[in-house]
Amino acid sequence: MNPHQLLTDPKQIETVRSIRRLDKEGYLYHMNCTYNYYDLPQPFQAMIDAGCSVFLTKNTEGDWLYCRNYDYSHYPMNQRKNERTGLNFVVEGHNPEAKYKSIGAADAYWIDFQNGSLAKGMADDGKTDLSPFILCPYLCMDGMNEKGFAVSILALSVESDWQEIPFDTYKEVLNENKNNFFLEKAGEVPSPYLLRAQNGSVAVNESDQKAWLSHQRWVETKAPGKQTLLHPILMRLLLDNCATVEEAIAFAGQYNVKAAMPGADYHLFIADRSGASKVLEWIGDDLVVTDINHTTNSYVAKKDLFLDRCPRDTILEGGLLRTKDAGMREDFLMHLLGLVIQDPTNGIDQSKTQYTCIYNLTKGTVRVFSYGDLSQHWDFSL
Repeated sequence: MNPHQLLTDPKQIETVRSIRRLDKEGYLYHMNCTYNYYDLPQPFQAMIDAGCSVFLTKNTEGDWLYCRNYDYSHYPMNQRKNERTGLNFVVEGHNPEAKYKSIGAADAYWIDFQNGSLAKGMADDGKTDLSPFILCPYLCMDGMNEKGFAVSILALSVESDWQEIPFDTYKEVLNENKNNFFLEKAGEVPSPYLLRAQNGSVAVNESDQKAWLSHQRWVETKAPGKQTLLHPILMRLLLDNCATVEEAIAFAGQYNVKAAMPGADYHLFIADRSGASKVLEWIGDDLVVTDINHTTNSYVAKKDLFLDRCPRDTILEGGLLRTKDAGMREDFLMHLLGLVIQDPTNGIDQSKTQYTCIYNLTKGTVRVFSYGDLSQHWDFSL
């Protein structure tokens, strides 16, 4: 049994002792959260944020299915020379202070994303302190509650302010663990909307002997009179308090949102067991709601200058149009999910599908697949 040295609350200790590995490799675990996660020990009150494809469809029985791939590339110690990793949890939320019970999938790597210290297999290696895993209810990248309401988060791109730096110094700031760009044409300069640029990326034009460093803004809405929440905190509160899409829109409208790091922005996809679904986006200081049954990593309420149309989004739209009246057969649904899984070995995808979830909003069940492998699954029920 792994240690839990920073915990004294019996319910928190009971929760981390409930952690069980699901898969053979240690990418996926299960935990039963019975403590009041609104009242965390002081060392764990500083929260962080994460960020994919999601769609809502009926099956042939008439059940509403909320289908989700969570994509992110994690590397041990944040070194891209290392093989990709993951550490994900199926989180059952039974907070006595919450209005509704819930189940969701958490990306535990974000507990220490700055150092990249968490990797597959560590939650039952006999030595990793389990205390920080009590943060997992706030690290759910998607989830569903007992009323059949579901929510997930998807990352959006943020424009870069490219500041020119002396050409002979660019190697001093070049970080091999960032996405960097080497321009090929004389006179070419980096676009503010260069896809996959990050805060701290470097762009170099050897022909012109010029170099630039990317600075990206900290995304935050500042509507007066509203409390500010990080996106996953808002998601947790929506799961705990909202039974329908309309309730969630009203709830989210009370808050400003803020990303946990510069260069990050997100939208939320929400749905309920009536078949209603919306995308929530924050544009300027306003919450903008769009009626749609699928989304990926492009804005839907405005033109996305990075990627006018994500190819995965086009795939989802085509699949959903073909099956909207009769409902989607299970084998077709699995093919559609498989088509939008991120597989970095194909030379095109830049990310990795950490897990896939199919939430049955009608029956209150979820089927979970780990690390892009659709040949094995685990079933849970609320």
